[in-house]
Amino acid sequence: MFTFKKIRLGSILILFLVVVGCTKVNPAEEIYHHLEKAVSLEAPFEEQQEPLSKAENDEYELYDQILGLADLDEIKALATQAEEIAVTRKSMIEKERESIDEAYNEFLLITTILETIEDEDLKKAAEELVTIMENRYETYIELYNEYKFAIELDLELYNLIQKEDLTIDELETQHDKVNASYERLIVTKICLTSSQSNIMTSNEIFTSLQNLK
Repeated sequence: MFTFKKIRLGSILILFLVVVGCTKVNPAEEIYHHLEKAVSLEAPFEEQQEPLSKAENDEYELYDQILGLADLDEIKALATQAEEIAVTRKSMIEKERESIDEAYNEFLLITTILETIEDEDLKKAAEELVTIMENRYETYIELYNEYKFAIELDLELYNLIQKEDLTIDELETQHDKVNASYERLIVTKICLTSSQSNIMTSNEIFTSLQNLK
């Protein structure tokens, strides 16, 4: 199973705080305000991580038990439990998506502020931040869509294993679909990790502004 790993807005907020603390430019303070609110709006996303991880582990353990069973009634009982957990996971990622969307929409409010920034270095740093955050959001949406699709494949699998006339070929085909989906999730997660690296690299830009008065 796979758990979303958060690319923290908090790291961006800390970096931009350096800029705000070293300049009296009002637009920078406004940008910081929106960043701070965006961090707050992402709190529900963070809160979902532990229960989501637990749900994934519980679901995996149930399926592992199913693979060792021969009695169809016992298989159906555990498959039903696994289905319930998968549905719960769907609900969790919808809450995550709502949180991410709200935070991103709040962040986008800084785009109107960019036009009012007179200092070229500060403006460039802010524009770089917008680009990074846009890429971060796009990658998250890709991850969300793939994760949601993977859950649907899990549900199909749990329904399939309850069939009395299930064949090995049918089971293997569905397994391949599920595995391929989670492999794509791993690739997308790597892209998110790369986004985090870009955020931290932007620290050099912010640091160069520390001498602004």
